[in-house]
Amino acid sequence: LLIVFLCPLIGVAIYSLVEILPTFRYSRAMHRLGSEIAKTVNPDGALHRRAEELAVCGSIDNKLALARECVARGHFDEAITLYESAREGPFADSPEVLFGLARARFLNGEPAPARALLERIAAEHPDYYPQDVAILKARAADAAGDSATALQELEAMLDRSVGLEARYRYGQILARTGDTNKARDVLKTVVSHARKFRIGPTERPWAKRSRARLASLG
Repeated sequence: LLIVFLCPLIGVAIYSLVEILPTFRYSRAMHRLGSEIAKTVNPDGALHRRAEELAVCGSIDNKLALARECVARGHFDEAITLYESAREGPFADSPEVLFGLARARFLNGEPAPARALLERIAAEHPDYYPQDVAILKARAADAAGDSATALQELEAMLDRSVGLEARYRYGQILARTGDTNKARDVLKTVVSHARKFRIGPTERPWAKRSRARLASLG
């Protein structure tokens, strides 16, 4: 397996955890090596803890937990390696694994493969977080240069979307593609909703971004 990692130390550590340690998981040498790898990855914090957990037990849950930590810290190549290694046996078509992999690839600047994975999830697992899948699929389409499809997919969500993200993303693409008046209307709706209703912490960033985008439109 030949992979070029963004961060060599972390890359070597992830490769060892995924490819080497499983062959002698129950030995004392494995535990010592796993601990050293965890220290190399991060001397403290969640990434260190997740790496140690995977070193002790190479379960799918531990692989996914470490992959999520890698994504959160911007180590997308390493996250992709972990997600790909989790695609085995009964988890080969797991929507959780596929979605995590799609998100890591999207954030790593790979919108085309991310889009293909999201299309697969939407077709084969339509009940798996459909709103999250649809939003990321639209973002991947936009990043791949297909803004028209992205707008269509986001517009289709507006009447059924629970949160504000889809509407913000829709307004953002409208503004960028030159439909300024419509973009203003959409973004004003987000801001108005935030003023009228008590929104939670997960929704506040979209209201804040909408206000900032409106200000930039003049």
